[in-house]
Amino acid sequence: MRRKSLVVLVVFLIATSPVGTRSTSAHNIDLKKAREIVRDYARRVRDESGGKYIHYSTNCVNAFPNHNHIARCLVEFRNAADSEKGVYTCRELIEIKAPAHNNSAMNFNLWANHVSDNQCGSRRFNDERVN
Repeated sequence: MRRKSLVVLVVFLIATSPVGTRSTSAHNIDLKKAREIVRDYARRVRDESGGKYIHYSTNCVNAFPNHNHIARCLVEFRNAADSEKGVYTCRELIEIKAPAHNNSAMNFNLWANHVSDNQCGSRRFNDERVN
């Protein structure tokens, strides 16, 4: 009983202690902005493909409801034959993130990261700033 009370007390002190528990949050990501970043990337991949891809499509959604500082964007590229069949030639999953911040440092930069293993173009996002 005494040991259990001590554990409860320690947990309570840690949970209520202001030391080491900084207030952090992140801005909600603007899906239009995330989609714009991914579409610019997809246009570049299509243009640099030398005709390998003639179409692309993007679909961006908030990764986590009510905690949406990450947008996940699916990018599909198609060549002429695959467009007629309604299938994709190459597909990538990219995350656009609004970083967390504390009250003293506001950071509105967005970062991109490829989360799928495949790569359709010559460029791969690796936690890089995109705005």
